[in-house]
Amino acid sequence: MRRNKFSLVIVCLISHAALVANNLPAAPPSDEYQLLYEDNFKGSKLNTNAWIYRLGERPGTGMFNSLNSAGNITISNGLHIAVHPEAIRGKTWNTGGGVISRYQFGYGYYETLSTPFMGGRGVHSSMWQAGGAVPNNSIFEIDGYEIDSKSAMACHNLYVHLSPAAYKETPWPMRCNQPVQLDQKGAYLCGYEFTPDGVKFYEGGRLTATADWPQLTAQQVVWLTALNGVGKVDAVPGETIFRYFRYYARDYPGVNLLPNVSFEYNLDKIDPHTPVAWQVSGGNPAAVLIKPGGAANGNYYLRLGSDNTAFAVSTTQKLEFIRNGNYELTAMIRSSGGLEAALIAVSDFGGNEQSIEIPEFSDWQMIRIPQITVSNLTATISLYAKGHAGQWVDFDDVRFQKPPQPGATPVPTPEFKPVGDPIWTLAMREPIRFLGDGKFYFFDRIVGSGDAISVVFTVNASHLANTIPIARMPKTGNSGWAVQLGENGQVCFSLGSLEHHQNVVAEAHYQAGKDCHIACLFDRGVAKIFVNGILRQTVKDIPFDTQDKSAPGRIGANDNRFDAVGEVIMPATGGINNAATKKAKMQLFVGTLSHIQIYNRALTEAEIAKPSAE
Repeated sequence: MRRNKFSLVIVCLISHAALVANNLPAAPPSDEYQLLYEDNFKGSKLNTNAWIYRLGERPGTGMFNSLNSAGNITISNGLHIAVHPEAIRGKTWNTGGGVISRYQFGYGYYETLSTPFMGGRGVHSSMWQAGGAVPNNSIFEIDGYEIDSKSAMACHNLYVHLSPAAYKETPWPMRCNQPVQLDQKGAYLCGYEFTPDGVKFYEGGRLTATADWPQLTAQQVVWLTALNGVGKVDAVPGETIFRYFRYYARDYPGVNLLPNVSFEYNLDKIDPHTPVAWQVSGGNPAAVLIKPGGAANGNYYLRLGSDNTAFAVSTTQKLEFIRNGNYELTAMIRSSGGLEAALIAVSDFGGNEQSIEIPEFSDWQMIRIPQITVSNLTATISLYAKGHAGQWVDFDDVRFQKPPQPGATPVPTPEFKPVGDPIWTLAMREPIRFLGDGKFYFFDRIVGSGDAISVVFTVNASHLANTIPIARMPKTGNSGWAVQLGENGQVCFSLGSLEHHQNVVAEAHYQAGKDCHIACLFDRGVAKIFVNGILRQTVKDIPFDTQDKSAPGRIGANDNRFDAVGEVIMPATGGINNAATKKAKMQLFVGTLSHIQIYNRALTEAEIAKPSAE
């Protein structure tokens, strides 16, 4: 087993919580935003017209006798969620609770001011968005924040939630973890901006993390919670307090507000008779069918019709808390003709229902309802068909939007690819800055695994140092990888585990303060390092591989203090001893990383190009 002096060590350092000098409410990131919903939790009772209680046992990885109770919720100048042990039917439970909005929210800026419980381990406070007030609407999850008491870290996450069992091969889009930013009174100001380009996260009014993710659109409910019984519990009774929740919206002319408009979210994994985000009604649900092939946009379309029986069915979506103003509704349609009724309609917008009948079209045609004046922040879109056996009408690319600006064209419906090539990307629009304070990003276990992988990124290090900007390496075994930078400008590609590994080193190729484009490839025993598009090192017959799927990856601070257990961030056990850490003089990465792309295959030399700025 080959070793060399450039040994890989994951350092175990993390900063303490930083204090924000003044945690006053922050303004939205753009003056184009309008406040559309606010709850300051005044009075003495929860407004159950706006919120429901989160109830019942919370099972799952890392949970220990966790139970949510309505009795733990009180209102007194804020939403108070008590956390404490409680004896119920002869069993001691770690009880907490939370509330879930009855309303659904889409693109916009979300903000809350809270005081998360920090008096001991075991309590998980969070503000997040997922699921719906209606069935079949679990599309993704945005975690504005998750804080485990006494962990000193806040998590900002974005997950795909489309039938997790069906989409288990889809990587996490983003999981950012950074030191908690609390003020002197323990308050935490958190916001996130959900836009057509992705999600941006804010702490104390400062941008802290960005997730580029245009593939999915959704209107979903908001959760304010404090779970008790997360991992080891030694917490004393206490509470998490949410002072307010606010939602702001802005206009996106030419951008569709409806999710799953091209019926791609189901793919071939979710029941084709229940289109994601659409609510089905009528006497023959089988007459609602998502079909592949021959679509007007993408690969799928919706058919209302039946080969065998008469039918009368509709699919609807209700949009809530959208900006008032003039909208248009368009759709691509085709029809067999002869139906008793076939139409697309919009209602509940503050005016009389508007609809348009669908005539016979053998080829895809666009239909349009212009000048829909929304005056109550709401609109319901309906697709309806009634006919006899053998009749049908097809819908695709259904769009509800404010018209594009003069001379502009509508933003195309993003193509939905749950798994692409590269399998995962980060920081493609703007660099991520690391300050050496312990901030890191997780990436999924299925990313950078298999017989062959490629890790490609641009680094701009503030200074030369022994540091590990990116890795996916388990503690033991013969499978995994890491990219390390050396204090003399080396680029090291390490294969194996923390305990046993082999390093492939390209000498003196990165410089402080300058962009450096690095590509590390592994293909069945052969490792290559490219720097700024030039092959700098090749090593063959490496007795390690990259097939491990037990360890999540890390970007930024590879300090091994935290681990991912399922989808829960937990303090890691074991770790690297202090003597080894001091000997290697490892430092947390300081600088920027951008254009991060990880492939589950080896790129060809023709595919590796240095950045245009080089």
